[in-house]
Amino acid sequence: MRMIRNVLIAILVIVVVGVCAAYLVVRNGLAADQAPNAVETAVARRLVRLSIPSSERALTNPNAAQGDAWKEGEDHFSDHCAGCHGSDGRGDSEFGQQMYPPVPNLTSADIQHFSDGELFAIIQHGVRWTGMPAFESEHTADETWNLVSFVRHLPSTPADTEHHEHEHGHQPEHEHTHAQASAAGRTIAMDGTTFTPNELTVKVGDTVTFTNKDPFPHNIASAAAGMKSGDVESDAQWQFRPTKPGRFSYVCTLHPGMKGTLVVQP
Repeated sequence: MRMIRNVLIAILVIVVVGVCAAYLVVRNGLAADQAPNAVETAVARRLVRLSIPSSERALTNPNAAQGDAWKEGEDHFSDHCAGCHGSDGRGDSEFGQQMYPPVPNLTSADIQHFSDGELFAIIQHGVRWTGMPAFESEHTADETWNLVSFVRHLPSTPADTEHHEHEHGHQPEHEHTHAQASAAGRTIAMDGTTFTPNELTVKVGDTVTFTNKDPFPHNIASAAAGMKSGDVESDAQWQFRPTKPGRFSYVCTLHPGMKGTLVVQP
């Protein structure tokens, strides 16, 4: 019975996705000069993850313990990936933001939340209906694992300010760049029924930004921390500045299984 139920659910999901896709095509056409809306983004992200076999999703990076594995992957990234993803992996390249969907920021919580096996499968097999090609014929498995290590390393690297200055025609101050990097480290994404990262450490007075990546509203509540956001709509943000140290659990009251922890240091 469980197998039949799962098959029926899978068929229903496919039908719903197909109807939504058909509606979007009829309404907006197939033009690549429009940004995907929240529903398209959410559906596409879930389809990518669902398309990866569970056996590959569960794979772990055999090179993860090698501290310099990311350096091996850096050269391959520069040769094969930087043209679209940018040399810093943030997608701000000549072509990255003109693609449909736009190239994702590899340092973002959305991408870093993917498992090692999911990242490996995406690099090896590519993603249909996007600009992401398959590299299985060009990279050995070991080289791909090194690329996974490099993707994991990217959030700790500074943005390519020289490229950004050239692209956008201005010279950002060092302090401004540092502030942007710090702010990125204090951002929590709400996607599906998950807070990402699930646990975040900040200091008293830091500004924590919650961003709703889901097409449905969420909220953030913690009586102990004094967090009460109200409903945060799709693509909206809510900011919280802790006033006292401690370890605080919070929850989305609309989805009680959706929980996170904020660790506040003095």
